[in-house]
Amino acid sequence: MTVSSGTLQEAAATSRRAFFERFPRYIVIAIVVAALLLLIAHPLGWIVWNSLHDDKTQALTLANYQRIFSSMSLIQPMLNSLLLASLVALFSTLIGVPLAWLVSRSNMPFRGLVRALTMAAFVTPSFVGALGWILLAAPRSGWLNTGFMYLTGSAEPLFNIYTLIGTIFVCTIYTVPYTFALVSSAFDEMAVELEDAAQTLGAGKWRTMMSITIPLASPAFLVGFILSFIQGMTLFGVPAFLLTPARIPVVTTQLAEFYQMFPPEIYLSAAYCMPLVLVTAVLFYVRKRILGRKQFTTIGGKSRRTRLVELGRGARWIGFLFAMIVPVTAVILPYAVLLLVSLSKAWGMGPVAGNFTLEWYRWALIDNAETKRAIVNSLVYAGIAASFCMLLGVVVAYLSERRLMRGAAVLGALATIPIIIPGIVLSVGYFSAYTRPPFNLYGSGILVIAAFIATFLPIAYSQGAATIKGISPDLERAARSVGAGEIRTFTRITVPLMRAGLVSGWLLVFIPIIRELSVAIFLVSPKTNVMTTLIYNFKDGGRYEAVAATSIVLLAGTIVIVLLARLLVGQGSRRTSNSV
Repeated sequence: MTVSSGTLQEAAATSRRAFFERFPRYIVIAIVVAALLLLIAHPLGWIVWNSLHDDKTQALTLANYQRIFSSMSLIQPMLNSLLLASLVALFSTLIGVPLAWLVSRSNMPFRGLVRALTMAAFVTPSFVGALGWILLAAPRSGWLNTGFMYLTGSAEPLFNIYTLIGTIFVCTIYTVPYTFALVSSAFDEMAVELEDAAQTLGAGKWRTMMSITIPLASPAFLVGFILSFIQGMTLFGVPAFLLTPARIPVVTTQLAEFYQMFPPEIYLSAAYCMPLVLVTAVLFYVRKRILGRKQFTTIGGKSRRTRLVELGRGARWIGFLFAMIVPVTAVILPYAVLLLVSLSKAWGMGPVAGNFTLEWYRWALIDNAETKRAIVNSLVYAGIAASFCMLLGVVVAYLSERRLMRGAAVLGALATIPIIIPGIVLSVGYFSAYTRPPFNLYGSGILVIAAFIATFLPIAYSQGAATIKGISPDLERAARSVGAGEIRTFTRITVPLMRAGLVSGWLLVFIPIIRELSVAIFLVSPKTNVMTTLIYNFKDGGRYEAVAATSIVLLAGTIVIVLLARLLVGQGSRRTSNSV
């Protein structure tokens, strides 16, 4: 068969036209791939590379791993971390599950208040809570102990927060909200048809709860336990504040110690990261298998209000007292002591007449250049990082969900890798990758912002993917059928439909960046300090009044941002509902 030259020319012209139409897509894909490689693959690659080299000779070796697993002084922090994480996960589950049930499925009084205060513990930086408990329960100077010794005449304090038990307590009260959020969501969304059927067949309310309600929510229990374990393993601020004075090392504080040595043992620290990464990766895999095998809830065809279990008069108030454990210990007491100390001339004198002043707030907000710089840095870095994080996350999610390229799923997987990387490990990777030639970014805001983007990219990607799944591709096809290019279709059709999800996702990234400590700890310099690292440094200097005032500023700012987030997301949801 003979093909005419005209047909060949037409086919060539069509091919060129298709290429130029898709050229913007290729540019976007190239930028996205480069960004993911630089933000995630490059620093993680340096962790692996450094772990295989000697700090002194730079030679390729497995000696770092041999040293780690042959030295009891390096094995002990791992064992301490495992013990800490196991007990934190256990107590968080034992408290979080019944707390979620009381709030979601019982007639306990003030359920809304308990929910709000528990979620306030969620947005409170755990190391700030640890600082509050130092002021309350330090052996000789904590206000609870000094009050107890004054009233009883005892020479021994009632509490000692500088212990493993004290650290487990503080970690637990700030980890309970993870389990609470997961389990309460499962209870809230659970349809009641199966419970109705059980009660119709004669089962009482308690038997129904044990045979129907609890089994349906059991995946949420397991996932909450796993997330709590990971939190206990990867927290840096609380162990640094409470266990370092007691000389009880854990993995995260041991990593910090490697960097404080002279010269710092950077390669050994990289090798020391690997067991932590392995543990978190395995646990996230188990979490994924649990979520893949079971569903949190059984959704019925009818929209019905969740039925509350009627508790007796005494049981309702006993349940309320139990439910207030976390709000009192994680929010009310720490916030109160931080506020009072921040208003004190000298915190050791206690909250007595003549000891109150606003001087520390003037110092923090007006007089002290370091604090003002940290406030500005926190807001600017968080704003830029959240914006770029959402932009990259949404574009990757769009490429992946719409399958606009071969291997799009690989981009999605790469974007979610940081979820298994503890913040302090990512900080090690960024220090190794970008503080040397040709980058030499140590002491720059760009380094801190990039680390924040990488850390919270999984949130942005997940939020973007969830939002895109709810948008029919038919609208995009219609736009392209009338001549709109891919970029124009995305910006004019898809992005406006995602507006509420984008705002919500931006805030979900911005808020944790504001309170993040472990990612920034190795990357900041005096000029790039953020609020969290400044509080950490002030605490080491023993300036508790200044630390308390700075912490209150951070907490107040975080709460204001959360309230604005709820307002903006609520307005966006109402506008979306009205337009449908």
